[in-house]
This record gives sequence, C-alpha cells and structure tokens, in this order.
Amino acid sequence: MNPELAPGNRFPDIELLDHGENQRRLSELAGGGPLVLNFYRGWW
Repeated sequence: MNPELAPGNRFPDIELLDHGENQRRLSELAGGGPLVLNFYRGWW
C-alpha cells in the first residue's frame, strides 16, 4: 500500500474531469468539508 494513502491520511488534491470535460480539483468539490468518492466499474 502506498504510505500516502494510508487510513487517516489526507487524500491528495488531484484533478479530475467533470461531466462537462472541465478539470476540477477535489478541494473545489469538497468546499472545505468532507468529501466521499466512490469509484465503481460500470458495464455500459
């Protein structure tokens, strides 16, 4: 396991594409509060 992703550590502030193909930082999405990410594999 990567030590940066150990339980209790802060998740890195990465950039992802939103539904409009715009880059967004996780810190922008969280708005200063907690943020839950759910990654799942779709079959579509």
